[in-house]
Amino acid sequence: MRVERELIVKADRHAVWDVVSDPSRYPEFMRNLERWDTVTDGPADIGSRYTVHWRIGAAPVGGVIELVEYDDARDLAWLAITGVSQRGRFRLRDAGAGSTKVTFRLTYQSPGGVLGLLADRIAAGQVGRTLAASLADLRALVES
Repeated sequence: MRVERELIVKADRHAVWDVVSDPSRYPEFMRNLERWDTVTDGPADIGSRYTVHWRIGAAPVGGVIELVEYDDARDLAWLAITGVSQRGRFRLRDAGAGSTKVTFRLTYQSPGGVLGLLADRIAAGQVGRTLAASLADLRALVES
């Protein structure tokens, strides 16, 4: 299942990147995030790993993720190493007049064949609302 939300932030890409490129700040704006722990040492970069759990419905969902893209002021993406299969991405693009278009995408697949697919479809609405709320919180954080 792929869920994507986007919005415009009234700040340049570098100001947004300052927050998005620092995963230790994700608890400040990511909704339903129950756990975000650093596994590797050093600053965020390709290969950095984190233990992540989001509250989706009644259960925490997540595992260990690894950053697989880290393109300064443009793209940050991760891939699940353990737990639920997922790939996440923040994409930043100029939106004119000193603004930035921020896209937050999450692709995930629950185990369990047909039942997993059904669970993914049911969860998609909540995941979409979570992504949209996280972007709104990111905008409020960056614009303040």
